[in-house]
Amino acid sequence: MTIAPAEPGTDALGAHLLQEFDLAYEMILQLIDGFDEESARTAPPGHMPALWFLGHLMCSKDYVSGLYQEGGIALSLEFYEKWAGDCDQVDWEDAPSLAEMLGLYKQIHRRLRELVGTLSAEDLHRETPVEIQAPLDDYWKTRLAKLGSALSLVQMHDAYHGGQLGSLRGALGMTVPF
Repeated sequence: MTIAPAEPGTDALGAHLLQEFDLAYEMILQLIDGFDEESARTAPPGHMPALWFLGHLMCSKDYVSGLYQEGGIALSLEFYEKWAGDCDQVDWEDAPSLAEMLGLYKQIHRRLRELVGTLSAEDLHRETPVEIQAPLDDYWKTRLAKLGSALSLVQMHDAYHGGQLGSLRGALGMTVPF
């Protein structure tokens, strides 16, 4: 694993949540490994490029961070406009490099990880102190309104797109690392 274990003194729930949170993160990193600058920006029909997955997954982690951590979101609204939806808004010629996107993905993960490792069972029922402003229907807003549910969405989102990344790797003739 590229992430350090839980800090000494982390309670059992926090340690468990960190382990699961990092597992999904490591899965994405392993699925991105092996892409180069060109292959990360292209995809066969029916697939999104690997670079898009990094940007898209960052948006979900950053948004949950912004709902539950001080300082709001770390990514710009322009970043969200390009990467939160499908890849139609991305200018691949002008997109950040794979190395830049990986660095930012790691930074966004670490930021939310700081919160995850401190959680108690009671915290999982905590409601967001800020208004959910994303253009989402009421079902998704309700899911994001409680911290435990929001974190489970991040995990499911990573797993869902991890499956798509595995499919992309196969379509490109790459092996899936697990």
